[in-house]
Amino acid sequence: MIENLTSLMALGIALAVTAVTPASGADRPPGVLRVGMPLIAETLDPPRVDNTQATVVMAGIYDTLYGLDPLARPAALVPVAATALPEISADFRTFTMRVRPGIFFTPHPSFGGKPRELVAADFAYSIRRVLDPAIRSPMLILLGGKIEGLDALAKRAQDAGRAIDYDTPVSGLLLVDRYALRIRLNAPDPTFPFLLADPILAGVAREVVEAEGERYGQRPVGTGGFTVAAFTPGQRITLLRNPAFRSMHWEDLLTPASRAAQSAHPMRGRKLPAVERVELSHTPEASAELLALRAGEVDLIYLNQPELATRNGRLNDELLRDGLTLVRDPAPITLMSLFSMRDPVVGGNAPEKIALRRAIHMAFDDDEWIRVLDGGFSSVRQQFVPPGIEGYIPGYRNPNRFDPAAANALLDRFGYRRGNDRMRRNPDGSTLSVGFLMDTGSQGRKRAEFIKRMLDRIGIRVAFESTGKAELLKRMLHCRFGMALMDFGFEVPDGTNLLVIFFGKSIGGMNMSCYADAEFDTAYEQALVTPAGAARTALFRTMQSRLDAYGPARPLPFGDLLFLKRPGVVGPFATSNDWLRLMTLAVEPPSAPAR
Repeated sequence: MIENLTSLMALGIALAVTAVTPASGADRPPGVLRVGMPLIAETLDPPRVDNTQATVVMAGIYDTLYGLDPLARPAALVPVAATALPEISADFRTFTMRVRPGIFFTPHPSFGGKPRELVAADFAYSIRRVLDPAIRSPMLILLGGKIEGLDALAKRAQDAGRAIDYDTPVSGLLLVDRYALRIRLNAPDPTFPFLLADPILAGVAREVVEAEGERYGQRPVGTGGFTVAAFTPGQRITLLRNPAFRSMHWEDLLTPASRAAQSAHPMRGRKLPAVERVELSHTPEASAELLALRAGEVDLIYLNQPELATRNGRLNDELLRDGLTLVRDPAPITLMSLFSMRDPVVGGNAPEKIALRRAIHMAFDDDEWIRVLDGGFSSVRQQFVPPGIEGYIPGYRNPNRFDPAAANALLDRFGYRRGNDRMRRNPDGSTLSVGFLMDTGSQGRKRAEFIKRMLDRIGIRVAFESTGKAELLKRMLHCRFGMALMDFGFEVPDGTNLLVIFFGKSIGGMNMSCYADAEFDTAYEQALVTPAGAARTALFRTMQSRLDAYGPARPLPFGDLLFLKRPGVVGPFATSNDWLRLMTLAVEPPSAPAR
């Protein structure tokens, strides 16, 4: 409850215009956390963001209806701004959520000097904004085609060349009362509530957005634990604890199972947010950022170049002597080698084409990939759905894992004979050359060198073609390539979110391999409407087995999330939807022992 509105409004206005000088080294005041970020966002307006780093910050500024338990694996929802988990209809098409009364936005002149409560209409407004053609949200893919009547409203706005009508009723977005929102989907989707945990759909005040206009992304107003004190897009963000934030503790973000299992967690019993100020900065040179960490100018960094700080899979001795700690967590991201099923060389379902694809998969040495390309900090993936995501199959082993002897035998059996140059030819005697589409960056070049070495082992000639990311994506969307690499991050922590890239109805969009398999499609559609449990796990096993049998893709190791931290920085660090949640990090006094 806001008790002294006038004072808080004055404080909010002062914070918006006051430059905050970063603390450094031993002069850091208590309760200040300084984080080195891979990038600093250009905007903090939810539907306009296009990177994970922005959602990290927005998770502290805004409230979502739900959040993800930071300890639960697979991911589990907990109410945040909602009073309880959603009421879900038997057909998984209708979801009813009730907003917790008594949550207030930080003061803004557009509120007319009165406390402004967070209500159901603020979430309905945020949802409409994602589909607004005037905004051109990069996150449209999350909601496009999902909510009954909303796409038609957006289409009318687009055809008229104007913004979406925010007041016209939509059958799929019903305000039951001041606090209750009912969403009706076009098709069943048991995973839909996970979208409501994404900061892209956080509650936003319409009057503030309209009053601020284009400036809103740099002057956001939310109901979360932090306010924005200073923001230089692309360079620096300073957040201060919201003095009017409601009472919240670490345990409020946990499911009963996690609460019971976390008795020794360093965040146990802490009030959130657990710091008074967060200073986020971006240093273009990773080596300079590491020096800043060692000098005590920042407290926590993402370690994107592990070779700077590690050797043979462990932290360098001098950094250990500095008291630094390496935090490692498998990333909820999948990297895969991908074939176009329409390519004349590697595509199609003729037995020899399937054999060629599977042999190429078996030429990839995961352990060498980890050592050469990821500095020893990757996890081998046996399946497309990574651990910690619903749909992961415990104990499943990829039949196409590294085995060059089996790969060579398979190629011999299906007529891919070696010529005098020891390179293989097609069964009809013509030259065999597999096209591989790569991006033009330095990482692409390193991967190309590695892939050539792998395929040389089985006598497969590879022709690399490098292109810019825009052209690469265009080619892949039309399945105009032989092989390529593709990574996938989860907007929804569920295996169907990834496996849609092999769903036949997604050809021309997310299905960039143009893989078409009726048995896979049937299992996928059943998984969309089957609750978690043994029956759903069996469907994921069917899908994974079909992919392994036909070989349109193979999961590759993906670099783990790595953080370097100074003593006294505690928290869960990585969660299954955000790489770093500022609400759940704490800084202990320098005299306290590191945890």
